[in-house]
Amino acid sequence: MKWTNEDVELVEKFIQIRNKGYYANGTELTEVYNRVLEKNVPPTNCGSCIRARITELETALQSFKKIMAVNAKKEENKAPQEAQNKPKGRPRKTQS
Repeated sequence: MKWTNEDVELVEKFIQIRNKGYYANGTELTEVYNRVLEKNVPPTNCGSCIRARITELETALQSFKKIMAVNAKKEENKAPQEAQNKPKGRPRKTQS
């Protein structure tokens, strides 16, 4: 899957359109669908097909957001571990 900020915004817009009971533009939806999910399906005006594609994109977006959250959490956890390896207190005196 290849996600860009623009794709995320478009998918969220399609989800809102679907939730309001309207139908999204099949051509625009198919372009995003093919680009993000790396498929090659033709555009359609079939209402149930459009809704199914939006649902599939919504599921993919949710899993993408979960992966990004996990990666962000891992990055946050790395910083404290590096600090734990650092010696605490003042340096030891050397005998002269």
